[in-house]
Amino acid sequence: MDNVTNAKIEFTNTIKLLIYKEAPYLLENIDFDDDNIFLEPLLFSYFGAKKENLFSNELLEELLQGYFVEKKELKIAHSYLNDISYIPNAGYFKKGADKPYEPVLKSGDFEILKELHPVQKRYYREFYKGHILDHNPLFNSAWKDNYEELFEAIEIIKANLPEFYNELAFANKKIYLHDNPKILNFTSIETLGMLSFYVLGKNNLIYFIEELIHQGSHNYFYYVLQNKNDFFKIDVSNLVMRDYTKQVWDYRDIYGAFHGLYTVTKRVECFDILLSKDVFTGKEKHELLGRLADQFSRFRTGLELLDFDEVYTQKGKDLYTIYDNKCQNILEKYQKLSNYFDLSNRDLDFRYNDFCKLNPIEDFYKKEKEGFFKF
Repeated sequence: MDNVTNAKIEFTNTIKLLIYKEAPYLLENIDFDDDNIFLEPLLFSYFGAKKENLFSNELLEELLQGYFVEKKELKIAHSYLNDISYIPNAGYFKKGADKPYEPVLKSGDFEILKELHPVQKRYYREFYKGHILDHNPLFNSAWKDNYEELFEAIEIIKANLPEFYNELAFANKKIYLHDNPKILNFTSIETLGMLSFYVLGKNNLIYFIEELIHQGSHNYFYYVLQNKNDFFKIDVSNLVMRDYTKQVWDYRDIYGAFHGLYTVTKRVECFDILLSKDVFTGKEKHELLGRLADQFSRFRTGLELLDFDEVYTQKGKDLYTIYDNKCQNILEKYQKLSNYFDLSNRDLDFRYNDFCKLNPIEDFYKKEKEGFFKF
């Protein structure tokens, strides 16, 4: 944990310095020693947009005013999206109203956003296999119908995966739920600490658990790899996999592919623990097994083809080996799943309704009684 703790300190100090350069008076109004303030995801998005001059400098005060030690009358001019403003640590305000329209929704270590802030809207794009299909898609917040189940998923992780939960809480602060499945779930360094999930229908408990592990691990891995030069010899963020592996389909950059190894390994590791503890039965176990089987096709998708001496430092090689071996060893335990389930109708994301069309739950119940799913 030492390296991620040091990375968090570096991220925090960078944000403090950026605030000081732009508006030093703001540091006099907030608790300078409260690092959580400086890890506010909207600050990463705000400063990430500075090079493009997308937002007024006055927006920085709007983002921080909810954290002021001495509360003042809120200034809101640039934070509106769909006539609703989200002010961190203060609430949601309709245009022209002084009192909050909605309070902040938080439970334990996590906050669910009810509305998106304009500094992050530009990251919401319809994306498919390396191509942006729509830079400005339509989507709506889906928090009301889903927040309770999402908090339930977090509590299941906390109770059964305590080691992973510590990583999840370390690197993640806020979650936004929306209704457009073409906006694929994502994280980025410019939204660090933020998770974004699309939601389809009801009964999404296992989906939420997978995405908390999947996307939450991406945010944690940004801390692990904060100093890329420790792990890579080349500019992995700007080099495309297919240029090195000759796999024509592979549009990923090398850095993203390495992230993928980590997030697949974390899912496999956590799914194994949940199955070993018999946390789920019935439909939920059926879905979890399907999602585990889905990881076979996501493992060793190209990184193993790279010239390791060209790409990695020794520290990078060691890190690759740790995750590759761990993932392989756990998948071997569940090898019979790789051929048992039919996943031929899966596109980019595993979707349980599609899975059930080819893998009826009645077949699962029959095999479950026969003891097929004991590992």
